[in-house]
Formats: sequence, C-alpha cells, structure tokens
Amino acid sequence: MSESISPLTNYGERIRTLRNRQGMELEQLAELTETTPEMMNRIERSLAHPSFSMIERMARVLGVPYEHLLRDIWPAQMIFQQEEDQKIIDLPSS
Repeated sequence: MSESISPLTNYGERIRTLRNRQGMELEQLAELTETTPEMMNRIERSLAHPSFSMIERMARVLGVPYEHLLRDIWPAQMIFQQEEDQKIIDLPSS
C-alpha cells in the first residue's frame, strides 16, 4: 500500500517571512521565480505545493541555501525518495 507524502504544514509562512526580510513584494518574488502572483500567494498560504525546481528558484531569489528551504517544505521521506535504488537528493543531517 502506497502512502501519499504531503509537504509540511505552514511552510508558506517561512517563505513569506523570508520575502518580507528582503523587503520584497509578493509580485516581485513571483516575477523573479517565473510564476504568477496568484500561484505565489497560494504557496505562501500553504495551499499550493512548490516543486523542487520552484524551491530552487525561491531559494536563489530569497538568498537562502536550497537545502534550507527544502527542509522547511518537504519531509525527509520525500527528500530521500528512492529512484532505482539511488537517492534523488542527498542532504546532510542537521
């Protein structure tokens, strides 16, 4: 039986906090991450689940390490998901 893996709850608050620390408007973050303001709003409200590539773009724009933001959004079991017996992403433990 396969279980659905969901993002951590309230991850959007972390993204909003980082954006506010940069003095950036939601529309500006959306533009710099190549998405719409509506989608960024949904991400910040933890309603839309950002893909790994979106997390990478947000991390770059917000000036934080990709791994830092990734851990705030996806649980370890998703990060370490196996594909053909090899880890897709290998993060050092904190």
